[in-house]
Amino acid sequence: AITQALCESGDPDATLARFARPAGKAPVQALLPAIDRCFSAATVEDILQRLDAEGSEWAARQAAAMRAKSPTSLKIALRQMQEGAKAGFDECMRIEYRIVTRVEKGVDFHEGVRAVIIDKDNAPQWRPADLGDVTAADIDAYFAPLPDDLDLTHLDRA
Repeated sequence: AITQALCESGDPDATLARFARPAGKAPVQALLPAIDRCFSAATVEDILQRLDAEGSEWAARQAAAMRAKSPTSLKIALRQMQEGAKAGFDECMRIEYRIVTRVEKGVDFHEGVRAVIIDKDNAPQWRPADLGDVTAADIDAYFAPLPDDLDLTHLDRA
């Protein structure tokens, strides 16, 4: 109907205004208190513990989705969000580049591709397989500067 009306009127603003309706309240708004309670934890382990304690269907789905992911990638992602919240754009790009450079060389990325895309068995064998086996030093290595000839030393933004 919108396409037809646009073809007939030739005035996109007026035509679209005729079809516009208030979006209403976003469903996620009702979840914001639970999201804040659960995801404000400082560690992935604590986030999962809070999700489990939340006791809702939503929280159970979030916890199950997280537990299906690479333990290393979960810890990388949380730290990236924590550091990114305090960093400017250029530093965020450096962090992202450092992580991606190292994730691509690691085993979990390739294992995830194998499990989901190649073999489609959806049974990745993460290394390490348990959150408790991912050390702070393991995660620090993803965030460390790259050798000078590989790290982003400057970013040109127009």
